[in-house]
Amino acid sequence: VERRDPMKLSRLENAWATAALSAMFPGSTESGLDGIAAMDVPGYLNDVMRTRPFRAALGLRVAVWIVALAPPFVLRRFVTVTALSQIERERLLDQLLAHRAYSVRMLIMLLKTFGALFYAGDDRVRARLRPPKARPLVSLRLRGSSR
Repeated sequence: VERRDPMKLSRLENAWATAALSAMFPGSTESGLDGIAAMDVPGYLNDVMRTRPFRAALGLRVAVWIVALAPPFVLRRFVTVTALSQIERERLLDQLLAHRAYSVRMLIMLLKTFGALFYAGDDRVRARLRPPKARPLVSLRLRGSSR
């Protein structure tokens, strides 16, 4: 029997995390930008789990479990986050980010922060985030310069 690495998320946990992050970073069909679900979320999260301090990795895992198991309590639907529609996932996350318990809000923000670092690190996304190069308003030349 092969033992599972405790510092890696399981397939189920990765599915839950991908569902949550796809609601946070859906992309834009109008601009031709894929959402985070089209990226290697499990690979990234397993790298995070392996390379970050234990407490950060534990917080990430707990955040994934909170999002996964919150629908019965928040939306009154006896399902996990993967069975929700995109709009329901967004509503779930909005309510968790406004939860009265500080620890719940901060754990969901931790998940969102790791997702933002991954999403904004993609070359296609970064290209959209950079403003176009602006021409200088004034061009200065030294006297006698040939430019």
